[in-house]
Amino acid sequence: MRAWDESEPVTSWEGLTFGEAWDTDAGRVVEIVLIGEALTGDLPAALGGLTALTCLSLIGNLLTSVPVELGRLTALEGLNLAANQLTGVPEELGGLTALEVLSLSRNQLTSVPAALGALTALETLCLDDNQLTSVPAALGGLTALETLQLSGNQLTILPVALGGLTALTVLDLRGNQLTSVPAALGGLASPEKLHLGDNRLTRVPAELGGLTSLTALHLGGNQLRSVPAELRGLTALDELLLSGNRLMRVPAEWERGGELEQNGCVIIR
Repeated sequence: MRAWDESEPVTSWEGLTFGEAWDTDAGRVVEIVLIGEALTGDLPAALGGLTALTCLSLIGNLLTSVPVELGRLTALEGLNLAANQLTGVPEELGGLTALEVLSLSRNQLTSVPAALGALTALETLCLDDNQLTSVPAALGGLTALETLQLSGNQLTILPVALGGLTALTVLDLRGNQLTSVPAALGGLASPEKLHLGDNRLTRVPAELGGLTSLTALHLGGNQLRSVPAELRGLTALDELLLSGNRLMRVPAEWERGGELEQNGCVIIR
């Protein structure tokens, strides 16, 4: 990786932000943002010494690996490595105790370490558009997580433990190879958007009828023949996608002109 001219003063290097004079981190690097700079190869291990760093964004480069030393960045709040060529990330990232946003979207990941389940401050986790066939059950311990993006992978199964994501509001599982989802998802406390479209679902669990805070439910592009009557309890829905299935039976409230449409829900059949 090479982005800076070492003959120039560090303070003039592109993409670096330094702490202000009145700050406790005065003169130290607090942000690195280098987007679409064609950076190649490995991230330098020396980044692990930037202990004041709060944001590292390297979107749209050609990076192939992440050093274990990044796990030392205990002040880091945002790490965005989307759209690179990563095939894996080290378990040491589980030491980023202040991390609130982690994006590894659009890489070539085939797995992620269970140690990510230790990121108890994490609010947003983006793992979409990779090559994941499964995710670790330890992710169910992310009690602050609000958004989990897993679309565009090759998932065939989900861990039951994801039902323990008590703060989750958005779960996106579109474009995988799921034939079912765990009934435990019906125990999510306050979800708002659940995207299950473009999988291979032949059924959805009746327990999803307990997700009374849900405003958007996407079930399109699956192999469903029916929807459990219990889902009539999803009265907060304002967006329901059912197209691309083989539906023979849905709750009466979901029929054309039914109660759900009368309440303003947009239904795409």
